This record gives sequence, structure tokens and C-alpha cells, in this order.
Amino acid sequence: MALKGKVATALLSHQGMVRTNNEDSIGQDEDIGLMVLADGMGGYNAGEIASGIAVSTIRDLVKKEWPGLKHGETDERSGYSVEALLLKHAVEVAHATIHQVSQTQPQCAGMGTTVVTCVVHDDRLSIAYVGDSRLYRLRGGQLEQVSRDHSLLEELVARGHYTREEAKKLVRKNIVTRALGVESKVQVDLIEDPVEQGDLLLICSDGLSDMVDDETIRLTLMQNAANLPVAAQNLVNSANERGGKDNVSVVLARVDASTSQGPPWYKRLAEWI
Repeated sequence: MALKGKVATALLSHQGMVRTNNEDSIGQDEDIGLMVLADGMGGYNAGEIASGIAVSTIRDLVKKEWPGLKHGETDERSGYSVEALLLKHAVEVAHATIHQVSQTQPQCAGMGTTVVTCVVHDDRLSIAYVGDSRLYRLRGGQLEQVSRDHSLLEELVARGHYTREEAKKLVRKNIVTRALGVESKVQVDLIEDPVEQGDLLLICSDGLSDMVDDETIRLTLMQNAANLPVAAQNLVNSANERGGKDNVSVVLARVDASTSQGPPWYKRLAEWI
């Protein structure tokens, strides 16, 4: 299923104003509507190795397996689409690869990476992610953070230890509670939502979300929705103008036409139930 002409994209990554190297990696496959962003961490150059492995592994595996999927089907046990489960599998393979390299190559010891990957298909969005890189959706002028950070701040808020306002003042926001490659196993979160024509999706590393508030992001996307490369550049510029303390990467996607291959997936699911 070719997505060219139905989903417009723009990708941009910058090392920021402080870092001397870029540990973020981004990638896509336009034909199947796949997008990937990873924010690496580790010693000298190890972070960019981890993020690079994540992006290339996920992109290559999904591209290889995509033609053989029974598109439009939903897994009975999990309730997720076969496309979402392929993303989860690809992230798990990337995790295992990174972990093995970190265990066998001394210069890569302790390396890891966040990852967000998503695919637009069949009028829905499937997302698999680990860490605190984010996916936002702009719809009808409203910006929503779809993913939830795997971070200490979010965990403490979720458990009721702090309000969000208290946590922002008292807890370091860059402490992630999950990452690819660090532990022997990793838990991958999946999200699936319907997509609508006109939806604008933003995947970003925390180099953007830590430096630029959500309202500025929303206004930038609204003002430049028709020109995604300009929107991406303006978002990166905003982070750098505010200090650019980290690498900053953005992946933008605009849904310009239906990606359905038949009746909407949720109607088929209702009929199956």
C-alpha cells in the first residue's frame, strides 16, 4: 500500500547549540507511512550508535515484513492491529541488538536510546514507543500529547506522589525509566487511534519538548501546516533560540487523504465482535 500523496512528511535533526555531536537519529519509509525517531544516550559516540541501530533496524525489519502482513486484521488476543504488533516486534529486535552490542563492545557499554515509531495505515495510527521522546497530534487547532513519557517525573505523578506542577519544580525531567538496550528486557508501549484527514503528527526528541512549550509548538504547527519543511525548521529554530541545550529532532506528518483499504477498521472490529 503506497502512502505517497496521502501522507506528507518532513524530517529535521540538529545538534543544538551546546552539544558537539548529534545522538538523535530519524528515518522514514514513505511508501508504507513509517516514521522513526530515536534519542541516544551513552558514552563517547555510543548514544548515536544506539539511536542509529534503532532507526535502521526498525525501518529495515518493518519494510521487509510489511508486504507479508494480512493488512486490516486485528490480533484476537491483544486487540491490536497486525501492523502495530509488527512495530512492537521491530522495537524489541532493535532493543536486543543494541543490548548485545553494548555487552560485547567496551566502547558501547551502557548505551541506550529512546524510540518512537509509528505508521499511518487503514485510517488509523499505530505507535510503538519506549522512553521520553514524544508523539503529538494537532487536530482542529488542538494539540494533544498522545504518548506518555517513560520518565521518573511521569511515574511519580501517575502514582500520586506529586501534582504535575509540583513534579516539574522538584523532579529532574530527563530521568527516563525505560530505554532500549539498557536492561536485558524492555517493555514496549503500543497506542492505536483513528486518524482523520488534516491531522498533523509531530514526533520529537526532548531537545524540543524541554525547550519549547506546547502552546508555541501548537502555534508553529498551525501557522505552517501547509509547509512542513518550514514548520520543522521553525520548531528547531525555536529550541535553539531558547538555548538549544540538547540535540533537537522533529518528524512531521500530515494526513492529506484517507488511507483506508475498505470499510473503517473500527467498523470491521465491531462486526467481528
